[in-house]
Amino acid sequence: MSRLVTALSAGILAVVLMSGTAFVVTPAAAAPASDATKDATAKCRAQVKEQAHFEEMSLYARHKLVKKRVNDMLAGH
Repeated sequence: MSRLVTALSAGILAVVLMSGTAFVVTPAAAAPASDATKDATAKCRAQVKEQAHFEEMSLYARHKLVKKRVNDMLAGH
């Protein structure tokens, strides 16, 4: 009976490991960033860096501000 349990456990483990790789996102499938997004991000980072020079901001607050400004810039606000 223990050989049956061992073989069954090994089979289940192999199926789980093989099926887990099907759900992994490959870098080729990820959407590439457009030039507009890269330019907007660079401009917003520079603005936030300059603003943070005069104000005390945490890295998390800077990150959130950059994301908000990029989204606003790309949305046309």
